[in-house]
Amino acid sequence: MAENPDYSFIVQQLERMSTKMDEISKEVQLTNIEMAKLGGMKFALQDLKTWKENVESAVNAEDLKAMKNALAAVQKNAESMDKVASDIKTLREEKDEDKKEIDKLNTFRTQVVTYGTIVGFIFTTALVVLGWFLS
Repeated sequence: MAENPDYSFIVQQLERMSTKMDEISKEVQLTNIEMAKLGGMKFALQDLKTWKENVESAVNAEDLKAMKNALAAVQKNAESMDKVASDIKTLREEKDEDKKEIDKLNTFRTQVVTYGTIVGFIFTTALVVLGWFLS
């Protein structure tokens, strides 16, 4: 049976329409996927919004400012404590140096007293001996 040219044209058009419908179907599937992603993002955004509202209800801006000021005060006090610790360390080092100096002075005093006693003894002995010669 010979095909009628009108029928072949209609078949071509139907095939073309079928191809176009397949492409449209693919586009619809991609659109549905994108819409599902957007729906997921919508729920995530709602969750974030709820979280933000909960955080804001738990801590307001004034509380955050007060916390920031308290933190600054704590940091300032920590720096002061570091300075105090440094000063204490310096004082301990100076105390150790002073102890060494006192030990040196005590040693010197002991030497002076010892030498003075020896010189006094020698002088007294010399006077006694001189007194025997003169008598």
